[in-house]
Amino acid sequence: MLARTLEPEVMDTEREASEYDAMDHSGVNDLFVSDFLAVCPPDALDDGGQILDLGTGTALIPIEFCRQSPSGHILGVDLAEEMLKAARDNVDRAGYAGRIALEKCDAKGLPFADDSFAAVMSNSIIHHIPEPLDCFREMVRVLRPGGLLFVRDLMRPESAEEVERLVRENAADETEYSQQLFRQSLHAALTLEEVRETIAQLGLSGDCVQATSDRHWTVSFQ
Repeated sequence: MLARTLEPEVMDTEREASEYDAMDHSGVNDLFVSDFLAVCPPDALDDGGQILDLGTGTALIPIEFCRQSPSGHILGVDLAEEMLKAARDNVDRAGYAGRIALEKCDAKGLPFADDSFAAVMSNSIIHHIPEPLDCFREMVRVLRPGGLLFVRDLMRPESAEEVERLVRENAADETEYSQQLFRQSLHAALTLEEVRETIAQLGLSGDCVQATSDRHWTVSFQ
C-alpha cells in the first residue's frame, strides 16, 4: 500500500488559487451537489436552516448548489485568504451573494456553537488535514442532531503506478502544475479503511463510508 505523504494544509498563494479555480471541476461538483441534495433533510433548505461548506476553496460547490436548488443558504469557510478572494469574485459574478456567505476560519477549530447547522458538507478538505480526526470532530460538533454530514474526498491508491493512471485519465488536459497538485492530493488522501477507522473514534459506523468512484470515498450520515 502506498504510504500517505502530506501536502501543505493551506493553499494560500495567488497562483494556487488561480490554478485551482481554472481546473475543470464541473463534473465532480455537479455530482457532489446532486448526491448531497438527494439525501439533504428538508429543514436544511428552509429559512431556518443553514448549510456549512468546509474548505469551500473558490466557492464552486456553493455556486453549483444554488444552481441546482432554488432554496437554501450556505456558509462557506476556508483558511486560505487567496481562495476566499477568488470565491467572493465567483459568487458575485454568479449572482448568489444573497445565498452564499464566506468566512475565513480553521476547520480544525470552528468558531461556531454546538448544533449550529442543519447540514455540514465538504468536498476535498480531508486530504489537506494532517490529523483528519480533528476536522471530523468539529463537523460532528457543529451539526444539529438529525442533521446531515456529507463529506467526499479523494481515496489514496495502492501504488504510485495507480496514481499516475488516475492523473492521466482525469487531468490530462490540465496544466503540468495542476496535474502535480492532483498527484500530490492523491498521495495525501486517506484510504477507505483509514476513513472508517477515523470516524469510528467519533461513534459513527463504518457503514456510512463508501467508495463512490475509482478515486473518491463519501461519508453520508444522518
